[in-house]
Amino acid sequence: MKESGQKHDMQVSSFSEIPTDLLENLDKMGIDSSIILNEYEGKYLNFIFKIDPQNFNLVGKKVGFKLSKKYYFNSTRERFYSNSTMISNSSLYIFDTTQKAESGGYDAAITSWDIFVIPIEKVVKRVKKWR
Repeated sequence: MKESGQKHDMQVSSFSEIPTDLLENLDKMGIDSSIILNEYEGKYLNFIFKIDPQNFNLVGKKVGFKLSKKYYFNSTRERFYSNSTMISNSSLYIFDTTQKAESGGYDAAITSWDIFVIPIEKVVKRVKKWR
């Protein structure tokens, strides 16, 4: 069954928790502004949010990023290469069928460094403008 209409917080807080094969491909993430996640981006995000690809796989999904996909992965790389331990502070919102339609076809959205929890309804309305 597909997980949908849900907010997921990061389940991994340190680069040391991420498998080497995912980290070795950081340079292949966020290299374009496509809203469709490539294999490396999807697998990385599946891992840090502990999303079971059997239920919902982020690879190939249309995902909006609050500050842009390029910015998200560039800042992740900067923290990794500067030997920071903290990955990010992000939330993943997976949309149900109705929310996907309302958002303009996005499957999910990622917010970063929010002080307050953003209701999924607001994320659905805002995601079209984030691109």
